[in-house]
Amino acid sequence: MRILVTGGAGYIGSHVVLEAINKGYDVTVFDDLSTGSRENISSKSKFVKGTTLSFSDLIKLFSTNKFEAVIHLAANKAAGESMLNPRKYLKNNLIGTLNLIKICDKFKVRAFVFSSSAAVYGFPKTIPIKEDHPLLPSNYYGHTKMQIEENLKWFSKLSEMKY
Repeated sequence: MRILVTGGAGYIGSHVVLEAINKGYDVTVFDDLSTGSRENISSKSKFVKGTTLSFSDLIKLFSTNKFEAVIHLAANKAAGESMLNPRKYLKNNLIGTLNLIKICDKFKVRAFVFSSSAAVYGFPKTIPIKEDHPLLPSNYYGHTKMQIEENLKWFSKLSEMKY
């Protein structure tokens, strides 16, 4: 199976890539290297430098590769910063992910794995937090993750792509 890992040059992404390779998957890493590092990228994976903010980067990537699944890990992730610079989080987290969903639909990718965050729950009413806990993000980062989850939920109902 051929999979794409966005954000695959980051700490978590690079470990996901290694595990996928160990499981026998053919992995392509797509990363702009803004927070990740080229040294984190496995030599057993293919690397394409680019950003989910560029539809032309995505078209080029998907036109030259056939992916059965996408694991989306590329995002800004600092809750405090999201309150000071919400435009950055709107642009990268929301717009970048919507671009990726759109291109996955165009190229008929059927599996989309999204890395969300406990920040979608805000201040927990119960511990441990269960997945049916109310979604009440207390920062813009958590809000962007919640909005992406909602978009994926609707898109999964309206298309063949599952998340």
